[in-house]
Amino acid sequence: MRMGRGAGGGGRGCWFLVATCVWLGSAVPVAAHSEESAISLRSYTPITVDGTLNDWVRRLESSNWTAQLEIKKGKVYEWIRAVPTYLNTTMARVESGTIKNAEDFSAVVYTLWDDTYLYIAAVVTDNEVVTQQQGENIWQDDGLELWIDCRHDAVTNTLFQEDEYQLGFSPASQYRQEPVGWVWRNPNSEPTRKALRVASAAKPGGYVIEASVPWKALTGCQPTYGGMIGFNLSMVDKDEDQLWTHITWSGQLHSNPSQFGHLFFVDAPVDLFPSDVFEVPATGSSLEEILGSPK
Repeated sequence: MRMGRGAGGGGRGCWFLVATCVWLGSAVPVAAHSEESAISLRSYTPITVDGTLNDWVRRLESSNWTAQLEIKKGKVYEWIRAVPTYLNTTMARVESGTIKNAEDFSAVVYTLWDDTYLYIAAVVTDNEVVTQQQGENIWQDDGLELWIDCRHDAVTNTLFQEDEYQLGFSPASQYRQEPVGWVWRNPNSEPTRKALRVASAAKPGGYVIEASVPWKALTGCQPTYGGMIGFNLSMVDKDEDQLWTHITWSGQLHSNPSQFGHLFFVDAPVDLFPSDVFEVPATGSSLEEILGSPK
């Protein structure tokens, strides 16, 4: 079923119905993996990976939304134009280690897509950002891990197929001046690693990390409206005392592709009024409030 710009009004109604079903609990039939579902909205403008998230924001005139948003007429608010996925002690599972409180660690993760790239961003609350490793060892430090099964056909705990990937992104910090991206598990990971783009920025009480990977660097991945891939998220919180905590979004084991959730590819045409249902603010009402002033 094609979500998005259909002939006449039928395609648009179908988009809203199907997307709503996905949002309300994966009512759309999917493969027998995890029940977790995330939504990736299409971007009609390229995203610049620079750690600022300026192009993840859409400005909405509240005069169109006075009743729904209960904000004063004429005031302009900034919204992250992507659907959030939460990683915290209530919305995900702590696999290893301990999270003391929300200031110790929590994250909101977003994705967008276009015909060329998959984009990912995370706004992370972390009271101690520790990144001391390089290269393939960055999994030992603070960072975001994106797990992909392009064909979404895994039935065993084996993550070494040509269409399966573990992508890692670790931010810059006082220990390391540049963010780092890496790729594991895939038998031909080097071209994918070279194609990664990653940026980060410090924010009060944590950091922002932003990345992209071209679809052509992911064997078996080609987004289609209403299509999906196997998808999981995990994050590491490394503290100064070397306490290592790992939190995962889907499944009992973050690296088991048969327990991955689903990432659905949804259209978000600017001329479709209901599409703005998915314009979800990360926190507050402006980008400055979301990210804070850089340290």
